[in-house]
Amino acid sequence: MTSAGLTRGFAALRVRNYRLYWSGQILSQVGTWMQQVSLPWLVLALGGSPLQLGIVAALRFLPATVLAPFGGVFVDRIDKQRALIATQIALMVVDGILFGLTVAGVVQIPMVMALAFGLGLVNAIDMPLRQSLAADLVPRNILANAIALNSMAFNGARVVGPAVAGVIIALGTALLGGATSGVAINLGVNTISYLAVVVNLARMDPAQIRRAPRPEQHPPVLLSLKEGVAYAARTPIVLWALVLLAGVASFGFNFQILLPLFSKDVLHLGAEGYGALYAAMGVGSLAGAMTLAFMQNRSALRLILGGGLAFGVLEIGLGLTRVVWLAFPLILLVGYFSMLMINTINAMVQANVSDQLRGRVMALYVTVFAGSAPVGGLFAGIVAEKWGTPPAFVIGALLSLATVGLVAWRLRAARTAGKLGTTIIDSGVRVPEQPDPSAVQRLER
Repeated sequence: MTSAGLTRGFAALRVRNYRLYWSGQILSQVGTWMQQVSLPWLVLALGGSPLQLGIVAALRFLPATVLAPFGGVFVDRIDKQRALIATQIALMVVDGILFGLTVAGVVQIPMVMALAFGLGLVNAIDMPLRQSLAADLVPRNILANAIALNSMAFNGARVVGPAVAGVIIALGTALLGGATSGVAINLGVNTISYLAVVVNLARMDPAQIRRAPRPEQHPPVLLSLKEGVAYAARTPIVLWALVLLAGVASFGFNFQILLPLFSKDVLHLGAEGYGALYAAMGVGSLAGAMTLAFMQNRSALRLILGGGLAFGVLEIGLGLTRVVWLAFPLILLVGYFSMLMINTINAMVQANVSDQLRGRVMALYVTVFAGSAPVGGLFAGIVAEKWGTPPAFVIGALLSLATVGLVAWRLRAARTAGKLGTTIIDSGVRVPEQPDPSAVQRLER
């Protein structure tokens, strides 16, 4: 790769505010992934069932499913920098309570469920805030690059966090004699990691954050919400991208929820092996994010449909395997193609929405993604409890492939009718400020 290509791949990091945001996210996401690995293991250590694993996952995202659209309305009206500082502090408090209960040895599954629900409440605002603020920190011509770099930070942490968490859980169990000792350490690291985001957000220059023009008087909340929903519904590339995300995330991503059971009962691995599986998925996802960061003039439709197709086929293979040496490359490739699909959907949606509607439309993205967790968690738990973990993988993958087929058919029809918007993802291409000005004007009357 040439030096020019390398510079181009990290173009968004030349913007100081974005660089502060990105570096803070790296440190915080390591802690988040340590928690992500630890919570299912904690539930199992407390005697939890597959269904209880699914319920914990569902409760963590259920509030965002219901409340994120309203959160998006407020995101378009408030100071995003200050609001994100507040939500990060709130998340730190909730995670700190879980850490304290675990250290004290009094934590129980109902407590884990209640605190997972509390995290979901805060995330209903935090998730659309993070999606929207990152887009406001960079010029729109490098927005796709910023989204890809966000994913690189996220997935780089997914490589480090799970691997470290698995080792700490194993060492904590061996050295301290308690099944939850290592989990407590991981939860403590996650609680502290929020400080990196808070400090870097406070150091940003507010004058360099792009802000959409604000009306003198905002319309009623429900009307604002309707504007965002109507825009997404009448924009085929946004609508069907969200449908694809909903179907694959609801049914295909159940493998993440069931990974502790799969590693323990099917592959017969311990905590360190479980962490290594998560890390392998992170390596693949990181590679997928890097592919997007350095891409030039790639078709978004090919990436989301091809990525979804490859993801479904590979997940079927993962569900059918019973050997460790094959599971690792399969899950690495699952991570790679799922990230190609998810990040391209994110970039494509953001490229086809105006700044005035960004918070509301990205809140729909968050709602779909967060809403898939309760559906997927319960689906995965019920199927795994009835037929086992491998059939849950295969059934989820088949439903994902059916969704890919439906979306491919509808997008082809939209292209034939000439109703598609921006479909080329490239960090050097300047996207229009308002992909569909007439639609935005109609909605804002």
